[in-house]
Amino acid sequence: MTANAAQLGEPPSLRGALIAFAFALLVGASGLFSVPPLDRDEARFVQATTQMLETGDYVAIRYQETERNKKPVGIHWLQAASVEALADVGDRPLWAYRLPSLIGAGLACLFTYLAGCALFGRRPALHAALLLASAPLLAAEASIAKTDAVLLACVAGAQAALARLFTARAGERPILPALAFWTALGAGVLVKGPIAPMIAALTVLGLAAWSRASGQGLAWLSRLRPLLGIPLLLLIALPWFIAIGVATEGRFFAEAVGTDMLGKVGEAQESHAGPFGYHALLVWALFWPAALLLPAALARAARGLGSPGIAFCLAWALPAWLVFELSSTKLPHYTLPLYPALALLVGALAAGAEAPPRRWRWIGAALFVLIGLAALGGMLALLETYAPRGITVTSLLLSVIISAAFLASAVASLRGHIGRAVLAAAGSSAALSWALFEYTLPRLDALAVSPALSALLDAQDVHPRLDGAEPVALAGYAEPSAVFLLGTQTRLTDAAGAAAWLAEEAGRVAVVEERERAAFAAAARGTEYEEIGVVSGLNYSNGDEVRLVLVRSR
Repeated sequence: MTANAAQLGEPPSLRGALIAFAFALLVGASGLFSVPPLDRDEARFVQATTQMLETGDYVAIRYQETERNKKPVGIHWLQAASVEALADVGDRPLWAYRLPSLIGAGLACLFTYLAGCALFGRRPALHAALLLASAPLLAAEASIAKTDAVLLACVAGAQAALARLFTARAGERPILPALAFWTALGAGVLVKGPIAPMIAALTVLGLAAWSRASGQGLAWLSRLRPLLGIPLLLLIALPWFIAIGVATEGRFFAEAVGTDMLGKVGEAQESHAGPFGYHALLVWALFWPAALLLPAALARAARGLGSPGIAFCLAWALPAWLVFELSSTKLPHYTLPLYPALALLVGALAAGAEAPPRRWRWIGAALFVLIGLAALGGMLALLETYAPRGITVTSLLLSVIISAAFLASAVASLRGHIGRAVLAAAGSSAALSWALFEYTLPRLDALAVSPALSALLDAQDVHPRLDGAEPVALAGYAEPSAVFLLGTQTRLTDAAGAAAWLAEEAGRVAVVEERERAAFAAAARGTEYEEIGVVSGLNYSNGDEVRLVLVRSR
């Protein structure tokens, strides 16, 4: 016996698919143009892509002269294609580097909708897609030029195809979903290595166990067509892996697998440690709109294991979640590929004929309101601390409007209007994303040290990229955003190196952080130079106050 499609869901509608995709683009575009390059991951990604475009080498991944053997090449190819098609790499058009992430977020929500239609029906699917689109974590990743929004699209695409295969009628063996499943996994491998195949494999294993236990049988497994799909996956991913192995003489695999991937499992890297339960604690804030109904949805899922749709979502979320919790290295975005499963559980709950028990609605409403108020308070605190004008009438008005929206969401849930509560929660979370990424972050001048440095160099007509000047030497400040904005040839050095750089030729510029200033002055004895400007602010990557002094040799 196999899962019956008529019992599970219905075909997707074009209207629902367009709404899911468009809403995700609307939310994700909140930080696309206005937020400066973020240190350190985003700036490293875009700088590596820039060097691909500058050198024409689309195999090796480098940050300046250093091999960047951490992640596969997929995101760099997408970013390079976007910049090449839409802009000029010399202008450093950050929005063009970020565009693949935005489209990835849109596709992830579209695929979540398709999976939901197969598992539960159109209405639960649309609710799930809207909740996912408005999740603060996805809104952030959609406007950052790195891998995670595109990885989410690959995972959601593979899982949507798997859902279609799992819910097909007895005797049906559709080939297009099978091809889509393996294609999405191949793309996922090129974007972030084994994560997408791991999630898919754990889901299949979980569904197989459920199918045997429930008497459904394992006939649906043949629909995966592994004899056709595995060669397709290898055809997509293997050529680049062979090329990078040759180009780096095997160093990519030693570093990417041995150091980056396996190292993160056994030992926390770069101080990114956390206790077991780290991701379970953060999900309430990072998937904030879903917090309104997620407690009730999880309670319902625990009682509804006989439902193929619920079984699918739990097989998607629980095994992989356990893997991420057991890993020593923990970062908030690691569990993002599992959020669609949680969204689908909430969507199924919202479309139910009966409202969930009142106690679960009260717990969800309390979490939702408290987290929302904390987020607004944090936004105002950032403005007061780091924005030149502090808290303004506009920021207060935005806070009042958003708080009214999420309070209305909580009230709707408590009154049993669950579908209305989901839509209001998604809308209020989208508004919060726009308030944070479009209004708040661009006003935090004290945190925008590299953009301020770039602007000052340009004002003094000594910018290497914009004014055709020689490269700048940076002593004591080595953030990747500065390299991206100032140019690939930027020299990252110390006080003695900056002094030696100035001594070689008149008119050269060095940027010396205040902590390096005394050492620089001692090393630069005998060299005539002048101070031409100062940039001050907070380096949010390490929490240090910085004061950058621009000096030019005479």
